Formats: sequence, C-alpha cells, structure tokens
Amino acid sequence: MKIIVVEDEVDILRGIQEVIDHSQLPFEQVFAVHTAEEALELIEQYRPEIILTDILLPEMTGLDMLESVKALAYGPKVIVISSYNNFIYAQRSIQLGAIDYILKPIHKEELAEKIGVVYDMVQRELISQDQIKNQIAYARLGTEALQEKFVQGLCMQKTALQEHIHHRLQVWGMQWLETDSYVLISLSINREDVRGKQDKDMNLDLFAIGNIADEILKSYQPSVIIRSIHHDWVILTAWEQELSIAQDIHERVLKYQKIIPAIGISERQHSFQAISEAYEQSRKALKVALMNSNQRIASYADIIDRIDHEDIGLVRQWVAEAVLGGDAEVVSLWLEEMIHRFILDRDVSKTGDLSIKCFEWILEVHSCLAEKVDMEISHFPLELWEKAERCPTVDDLKRLLRDHLSELMKLVADQQHPSLPNFMIDKAKRIIDGKYGEAITLQSVADELSIHPVSLSKLFKKETGQNFLDYLTEIRIEQAKRMLRDTNLKIYEIAEKIGYQEIQYFGKLFKKRTNMTPKEFRYGR
Repeated sequence: MKIIVVEDEVDILRGIQEVIDHSQLPFEQVFAVHTAEEALELIEQYRPEIILTDILLPEMTGLDMLESVKALAYGPKVIVISSYNNFIYAQRSIQLGAIDYILKPIHKEELAEKIGVVYDMVQRELISQDQIKNQIAYARLGTEALQEKFVQGLCMQKTALQEHIHHRLQVWGMQWLETDSYVLISLSINREDVRGKQDKDMNLDLFAIGNIADEILKSYQPSVIIRSIHHDWVILTAWEQELSIAQDIHERVLKYQKIIPAIGISERQHSFQAISEAYEQSRKALKVALMNSNQRIASYADIIDRIDHEDIGLVRQWVAEAVLGGDAEVVSLWLEEMIHRFILDRDVSKTGDLSIKCFEWILEVHSCLAEKVDMEISHFPLELWEKAERCPTVDDLKRLLRDHLSELMKLVADQQHPSLPNFMIDKAKRIIDGKYGEAITLQSVADELSIHPVSLSKLFKKETGQNFLDYLTEIRIEQAKRMLRDTNLKIYEIAEKIGYQEIQYFGKLFKKRTNMTPKEFRYGR
C-alpha cells in the first residue's frame, strides 16, 4: 500500500512523515511533496491508495488537485488538512472524495489514529476485492468445467437438439451450433516426438498448446475449445476456412513451443446431431497426423478418399501375385494403402500396434504366395519382427516392409521353377481357347486365376510378347478363318460364334488382320 502527503510547510510535512514512520504501518512507499503539481505526477504514475493533503498550496490548491485526481477514476482514500474551520471547504472536500477533515494545528496522536483507521479501511477493501476476484475466477472455472463436460457429452454420443440443450447452448454462447455448419478439430502432440519427457512436462506442453490455440481462436469466431476425454484438445468452429485455423495453430506452436503439433480435421457438418460423428472423424484424422511425420495436419475427407475399399482378402492375393510377377510398383501401392487402412483401426494407437498389424498381414501374404507357387516360402526371418518393433516412425516401418517384400520378390524369382510364369499364362490361354466365343475380358480371366488384372496383363505381355486383347483377337480370327473354309455358316453367324455381336466390327477386324474381307477369304479372292 502507498501513501502520499502534500504539504507546503516544511516543518509540518516533516512532522507528518514522522507520524507515519512511528505508526509502524507497513506502507510499501511514502511520498512527501510540497506542491500539487508534484503530487499529481506521482499520483498518476503510482496511484497511491491514501492521499493526505493540505488545502492551501502554492499555485494549485489541494482541492483543485483532488478535482484532477477524480478524473483519473481510481478511487483513493483522501484526508484533507486545513487551517480553516469553514463548512464550505469541508463540504467541497467531501464532494471530492475526502473521508476525513483535520484542522490545524495537528495533534500527532489524532493524526496517527486517523491514518491507521484509513489504512485498515483500505486493507479491508483490498481483501474484499481479492475475494471477489477469486470468487469470479472460481465461478468462471466452474462454468468452464460445466461447459467442457457438456461439450464432451455431445462428442461422445449423438444428441438431439432438445429444449434443455438449446438453453445450455444459449448460456455458453454456443447457439451458432444450431444454425451454422461447423467442423471439429482435434489437437495433440506425438509422444514419440517428445520422447524422454516426463508426463508432467508433456501435460505442461499440452496446456501451453491449448493456451496458444485459445488465443488464436479469438480471431476465428464463432469457435470454442475444450479438453477432450483423452486430455488433449478439441475445437468446434463455424469458421469456413478451417484449414487456416489449423495452419495458424501449427505455425505458432512450432514457433513458441518448439513442438510439432498433430491436428485432425473432420468433414463439415450441417446438423447439430452430427457432433459425435464429427468428433470421431477428427480423432481418426488426428491418428493419421500423429503417426505420419509427413502429414501433421490431416483431413478426414482426404484420408477417406485415399482408402481403397477392396476386400482385404483380395488385396492379399493381389500383392502375392505382384510379388510373383516381380511388380514392385503394385506391391508398394498396396503396402501404402494397407498401412493407411491399419492406422485407422480402433485398436491401433501407436507405432507398435501398427507393427503388429503389418506383421500379421505380411504373414498372410506369405501364405497366399506359398499356395500359388507350389513351394515353401520360409523367408521370413525373426529379425524382421525385431526390426519392426524398433521402428520409431511409420515411415521407418514402411521402408522396412517395402525392403522385405523386394527381397521376397528376388527370392521367388531365384527359386521358383522357370516354367511357373508359363504355367500361369498357359492356363490363361486355355481359358481363352475354351471361351473365346463368350463375352470374355481380362477381368474375367484374372478372376478365374485369382490374380489382379494389372498383374495378369503385365505377365501376359512379358511371356507372350503381345497384350491380352491382341491374343484374344488372334484366336477369334483364326477360328473365323477355319469356319469360313470348312463350314457353310453365314458370316454373321460366324461373327456371333467367335464372340462378336456386330458384323461390321468383325469385318473391319478381319480385314485388318488378313487384308481381305470375310467374303473374299471364303471364295479365295
């Protein structure tokens, strides 16, 4: 607490200072000046809680000074000293905020008592103000806790917009959720990025990130941020450029905390009841961001677009066929997609969980491959699993598995019987020879062989020197030539028997292959 004494008479000023010193009141600072002008400068700078001033001062009076102090609007306690027993002075002093009026000559005991009374009054007010501030703070914390619990409930289960929900949204200024479209953004940090830190330090980091995000959201309203049940952060926002929010948070957290945050963004929702669905989407996107060092801001729309919804059993067979055919591009493509799919599994929360999923899938690929090549595929060293367990990031795991499948392709190429690819193509040829008159396609033949059509196409070209369609056309034209020579079937009947429904199309193909029309070929022209 601070006090200022304004008195132009030196002896009286010194006497008042002595009274204050002997009172043993714990003032933080005691200012003593001779003029109102000096006093105003100090009052404006330090805002002392108690002002003790004479009325008659050089140039500016004490009452005029109090008029100027009143304009500062900070409410000090004022004791006025005067040698005039004049009601008008006393009345104006009270109007200007004085709580006591002392006549000269001053008695030290009386002055000490009055200063002590005012000191106690200010002290009680300060304590009361602190209590009110604490009560407001506790009330705000309680309100925030209730709001957090309410929003967590909306995130965890689908909630209809009933009347009591409507009232709560109004209380917390969240009624925009009833009318505006919105997204959910989940925000966290990767524990592997801050390896070595204790839990309390990580909690401090998360707390700091939440504060940064809260400050940023003031520029992106309407928005609200709460703690999730996973102890990280969830943002609900109607701001239309949600990616701008994510990028702003990412940049500021990196700048001020030296931490790379992971951020997952839901699809934009247009229904209040969809909050729980949006929350689930943002958590899935967050998981991708947490486990992928190259994609720390992930959108649910993007990760869903990337997923191929093919049956996982078919994918295993296609990968096995790609390994068999030495197609590294197809192997790499499906490996990438399967890892992406595994990341979104509910039971995968860290790289170790993902390693187990991938290990089991590689074993299944081995099993499919062993069935196809009629040989034992035992090239799966225990070291692979041990290395997978030690992979710190998803990228490291991808590289490890990609390298393993490449080694597997080399092993199959070195150990398999030379006639194996020919066997596969021979089987494809037999299917074509038996069904050339039907609506046969690359896909239908691939399905019969349990092989991906892309792999079959590449293998067919590699082993025969021509693509699938050229071979099919060649077989059909040869059969047409035989029927034109040896039967009396009409030309359109022959076209239908070899798989062509349009006689004009058949005629063009026949002439392109033989340099004759079917009729010219039949009559030897």
